[in-house]
Amino acid sequence: RLVRSSDNRENGGQSLAEMAVGTLGLLVVVLLLFEGALLFRAYLAVRNASREGASYVAQHTVVDGWEVVPCEDALPDGSDYERYVWYTCQGAVAAGLSPEYLQVVQPITPQGTAPHSPVRVTVNYQLVNPTHGILLPFLGRLGWLSSFPISASAEAPGRCSW
Repeated sequence: RLVRSSDNRENGGQSLAEMAVGTLGLLVVVLLLFEGALLFRAYLAVRNASREGASYVAQHTVVDGWEVVPCEDALPDGSDYERYVWYTCQGAVAAGLSPEYLQVVQPITPQGTAPHSPVRVTVNYQLVNPTHGILLPFLGRLGWLSSFPISASAEAPGRCSW
């Protein structure tokens, strides 16, 4: 026959309360790690896309069509600028980034347009947090952002004259 002491009954409620608080803390840590990993992955994809764009512009003369072309509308057989945008976006889209939030900025030559001048390409991305709809009980989102702006630039030595 088992004998229960009064201590076990009193500690049962305390253990349940501690487990609830501990589980909530663990959930917060897991969400932070998940969001940090998504942010880091998106940054690496944007950084790679800017490098690809800089490499493309350094090898090709992109002179016509400085209009804004969204990534989802760019075509590989379009104008020079459309090909540049398409080529720059391919790596980021292949890495899982959404093309409607990806923006490729017009390439610039910071040292002028002399032959072999370096070219700089900037890519912007608005990472919409997949956990933006999750609210913690009594805590809400704890001030976490629902989207994160990510931007990366890369330079490449020009191989053609502008």
